[in-house]
Amino acid sequence: MRNKHPVSGNTKKKSGRGNSPAAFLRGALLAAVAGLLACAVLTAVADPFFHYHAPFWRLAAVQTDKEYQVPGALRHFRYNAVLAGSSVVENNDNRWFDDAFSVHTVKAVRSYGGIADLHAYLLMAFERHQLERVFFNVDPAALTQEPVTTFRSSGCPMYMYDRNPINDVKYLWNKTVLFEKIPYMIAQSAAGYDEALSYNWAEGKDFSRAGALGHYYRMKETADALPENAYERQAEGNIALVRSLVEEHPETKFTFFIPPYSMLWWDNAVRSGEYLAQIKCEEMFIKALLPYPNVEIFDFQNETEITTNLDLYMDTVHFSPQINKYMVEEMAAGRRRLTPENYQAELARTRAFARKNQEENMAPLEQEGVLLYDEG
Repeated sequence: MRNKHPVSGNTKKKSGRGNSPAAFLRGALLAAVAGLLACAVLTAVADPFFHYHAPFWRLAAVQTDKEYQVPGALRHFRYNAVLAGSSVVENNDNRWFDDAFSVHTVKAVRSYGGIADLHAYLLMAFERHQLERVFFNVDPAALTQEPVTTFRSSGCPMYMYDRNPINDVKYLWNKTVLFEKIPYMIAQSAAGYDEALSYNWAEGKDFSRAGALGHYYRMKETADALPENAYERQAEGNIALVRSLVEEHPETKFTFFIPPYSMLWWDNAVRSGEYLAQIKCEEMFIKALLPYPNVEIFDFQNETEITTNLDLYMDTVHFSPQINKYMVEEMAAGRRRLTPENYQAELARTRAFARKNQEENMAPLEQEGVLLYDEG
């Protein structure tokens, strides 16, 4: 009779290794790594800030966050013209420039329109693109600012600006990007987002006399006038930055234009004592840039039918899109262009308007009692 193998009394039950704490931790770690990798891949592929590439997969270039998106757009989009400026140019339809000048335009915009910031943006554009045209909005106040960039000091996301791949972690693993920006980009693409209206903020804004007056707090007293050369050093630094671009890119045509700020802005410039110093900076800029063959300058400050019509403004400087379109049309037709022969007369008209504005336009508002005053 065959003997059965005896069963040892001390045989232990097989332990389930898959249920051990170490195995659980390994699985959790692998799942976490896979999740992080998936998030990074999704962000890099969708790339709502265009940090790695222009949109594809039929996604639109949804541009609503200029501090995050302008650097990527300048590096990766296809274009041969740049519209550079402050928030007053954001309501331009890029097609207006495309149609008027036979170009393909992208915006490089900065809220305060500082010359140094716009210069830095244009350097990014020239790195990878041969530009036919640069349309450059010159805000009078921009010429009085220090000629240094403000990206870092104003809290811009520097990981979008530099070339350091290590700090891209702030972008690749960003819950706002994952759960807000990417879904928004997809939804806007599906809804037919109009890429030519990049950074446009006009919808829903109140362009009206009441709206403009409601945003202006007038100085109670008029300050002593600053000397005309008060901002000469700042202007010289800013002009040097612009001249470097013009000289280094003779193949590019630079169109500079001074926008029509409202009579309220001019009232403040006079009451603060700064208007003569600001106009002097403009004179320095025009005199320095006009001699270049690849430069043209347009001045809209003396369009008094615009500047005295507060129904065209939402505050002291921001005008309606119809004014943006008007300026494009005027520049395309060569009107309002400054020359060595006429620019001094145009600046004299600007100085005269600033003075006459006090009596002709602001005094009636005083009599109406519709002006708000700064209590500080």
